[in-house]
Amino acid sequence: MKQSFRNKSFKKRLKVALLIETSNEYARGIIKGIYGYIKEHRYWNVFLGEYSRGEPHPDWMLGWQGDGIIARIENKLMAEFIASCNLPTVDLSAANLIPGIPWVETDDQSIADLAAKHLIDCGFINFGFAGTGLNWSKWRGDHFEKDLRQMGFQCHTFSSLNYFKWNWLEQQENIQRWLKTLPKPIGIFAGYDLMGRLIIDSCNKLGYMVPEEVAVIGVDNDPLICELCSPPLSSIIPDTYKTGYVAASLLESIIAKKEISELTYRIKPIGVKKRRSTDTVAIDDPHISKAMHYIFQNANSGTFNIDDILSFAPMSRRVFEKKFTYLIGRTPYKEMQRIRVNRIKELLKETDLPLLDVAERSGFEHVSYMSYLFKRETGITPAIYRSSHEQ
Repeated sequence: MKQSFRNKSFKKRLKVALLIETSNEYARGIIKGIYGYIKEHRYWNVFLGEYSRGEPHPDWMLGWQGDGIIARIENKLMAEFIASCNLPTVDLSAANLIPGIPWVETDDQSIADLAAKHLIDCGFINFGFAGTGLNWSKWRGDHFEKDLRQMGFQCHTFSSLNYFKWNWLEQQENIQRWLKTLPKPIGIFAGYDLMGRLIIDSCNKLGYMVPEEVAVIGVDNDPLICELCSPPLSSIIPDTYKTGYVAASLLESIIAKKEISELTYRIKPIGVKKRRSTDTVAIDDPHISKAMHYIFQNANSGTFNIDDILSFAPMSRRVFEKKFTYLIGRTPYKEMQRIRVNRIKELLKETDLPLLDVAERSGFEHVSYMSYLFKRETGITPAIYRSSHEQ
């Protein structure tokens, strides 16, 4: 006699459509968060294609029979289609085109607060915001201006109205015209990384020093955009993993007809990834600003000489060093060492280069002296620093 075994606790796999673009770091982070939730709970049959931002609904959805949808509902066509599906849905777009369904978004006020604090901590008293006409960008700009107003500062704004149909050259020309009108030095909050990159590229074309004259911070911490800027772009890190995780949890609760406590969830950012575009102390002295820029450009060359700076700083070495130390808070030599140590840290964390190559790329002839300086400044050897970050 055959015996039938059946696990009574078995639940059928949910069929879930993810209508989320795969073309940017923010959206891919959300997808990772959804996957993280699935791994910790039960597996879903996930339907996910390759999409760009703002695309209409995919054709395969027309005959699809599923249990739920997680989507970035960016336009009216998509909203109408999803509403017609009559399925449990969680929205991840700031557009919020279908009121009454769970909505998970970034906490744009917290993002703006971080940007304002970061630029003020750098010593800036002039500020700008550059964004687009979409809700999330408007909210970031409004909160940023409000933060600054409360502290007695003004904000110069620039807005690109058409986010989805950009003309790159036209945008750059508009940004360049805006940059020419701004007081310097200035700290600019770009509402998203791509705008930050455009600002940095425009500064390079106009001959403005970044970050000494124009410091820039973006949002999303997309490494392909931030690291390939010249100089690299500082950026606010959204908690995309948590965004996706919360969205998946909400959808499963709705499908199971469980009560949810609220409809709107705003996810706070993780923090700031500081890169070269804001690695400065704002000072209203063109000679010291040029000196700072020169030191950064040449600190890791191995041929750095303080006397070279005096060619564009019309003052004696003693006066220059005294003024530099007063404004920056450390001597030119200490600033050079700080930059070198930061470069060593970067190479140890982000590459597998042997110490000999690390020394060469950070301006040292000998590994022994590099290791001595690094330990003096950090308290640990390069090898221990690398191994701790690997773990």
